[in-house]
Amino acid sequence: MSTQMADPHQGMVSFQQGLQAGILELVRVPSRPNLYAHFDMPAPDTPRLTYVQLASDRTVQAFLACIRNGQIDGFPCMAVGYAVPENLRNQGLAKQILSDVMQEQITLAKRGGHSVLYLEAVIDQENLSSQKVAEAVFRVERESITDSESGRPAYRYTKRLETA
Repeated sequence: MSTQMADPHQGMVSFQQGLQAGILELVRVPSRPNLYAHFDMPAPDTPRLTYVQLASDRTVQAFLACIRNGQIDGFPCMAVGYAVPENLRNQGLAKQILSDVMQEQITLAKRGGHSVLYLEAVIDQENLSSQKVAEAVFRVERESITDSESGRPAYRYTKRLETA
């Protein structure tokens, strides 16, 4: 068991390196002018959608990864993790990408025939910045948990989204 929680910042750095190397294919999200998506399978039966907001020079300004995390009450649940480069923090970029992806996930769930979708963010109790983002966008009560991978104390924010 790792003593560190999964860090979306590391994923963002790796994603930026893949973009610079030209090995990642991005698709513009039609309903969001500055949002791009990349689909991959990091493990068997584990589809992942990664969303980024890009600057004109194709550097990542905001990053969010979505991965299917089972079901809640029979409806799909997507776990999300988000990050923003240190020099761009405190500008609302994390809130913006989380809000945009939430709307895009509603659209995708509706197309898939789902009337409800859950988004979930599990955040280390010491990560106050990410907690503020989840609280502002999800507007739900957090749940105190122990992260199953790291054993660290964390908060889980779970947002139920209606697609109708």
